[in-house]
Amino acid sequence: MWYHIEKKIKTWILRRLTRTRPEHPLTPDEVDWSTIHHILIIRQHDQFGDFLLTTPAIRAIRLKFPRARIALVVRDYLYPVACNNPDVDEVCILFDSAYKWTPKRIAALIGCIRRPYDLAVVFNTVSHSLSSDMMAYCSRAPIVLGPETPTFDHTDHNPFYSLNAPLDPNPKHQIERNLDVVRYIGADTEDLSYGFALSETEQIEGSKIREQMLGEYSGSVLAIHFGTRDPKKRYPMPLLARVCDGVAETGKYRIIVIPAPDEEELLTQLKNSTQAELYIAPSLALRQVAAFLNTIDLLLCNDTGILHLAA
Repeated sequence: MWYHIEKKIKTWILRRLTRTRPEHPLTPDEVDWSTIHHILIIRQHDQFGDFLLTTPAIRAIRLKFPRARIALVVRDYLYPVACNNPDVDEVCILFDSAYKWTPKRIAALIGCIRRPYDLAVVFNTVSHSLSSDMMAYCSRAPIVLGPETPTFDHTDHNPFYSLNAPLDPNPKHQIERNLDVVRYIGADTEDLSYGFALSETEQIEGSKIREQMLGEYSGSVLAIHFGTRDPKKRYPMPLLARVCDGVAETGKYRIIVIPAPDEEELLTQLKNSTQAELYIAPSLALRQVAAFLNTIDLLLCNDTGILHLAA
């Protein structure tokens, strides 16, 4: 019942907003891009793998506006991946749970969003984030750029955007889809690598984590990460055990398992299924995992964010 009420309220708001917007959105040629000095980028939904796929587009924005001050809004669980991004000046946090909010955190987010921005950029994927659009609207930026699709029910275009970037309907890598949004305004990059950087201190910590497990061993390392709760997306345990046995037989690798706190059962299954000697990593935060992965040679994982992090 509440879902239908909520949907009707959203539809009413969107129709009202549509009437307040110009019938025809702007085109890039109508904008004086030399006046863009403060930019708000919003990419606060989805998982951290999806966020990393956006970072080349963020790099493209920085290349087009090298002197602009760029703020980025992300969810709190994305902050470990977004912090230290070399192409943004500030990362603002939208907390995922109401219990995490404090007056200080609320004030910080409002202060971030309500600054005098010249341009707001919203990235969406296959789903649409109304909260992202609302933040762009509340920023009062005179120019809001976002993808033309997906849009909302009962509206022909997104009433929050003044620039609607057309998207290619043909199959395309998500990095390219994100870049298509900013290419609409002439921003582009040939560097498609992820915008993720470890500090020197973090790199040293990664080496120390390896040393704690392997001592002075300087040979090759294979790391294993389970990383998904969906059995259909998980590497079959018998096959994983065979890989461990085969790698161990070569005598060229040490095998380290990086388990999450809720993966004790999977770890036990692997231990009972393989004859290989396994080294177990301690509990690690996300950036610690990234720092440790920076020291190894091979990673065997599932289709999760860790795959993107290692890349």
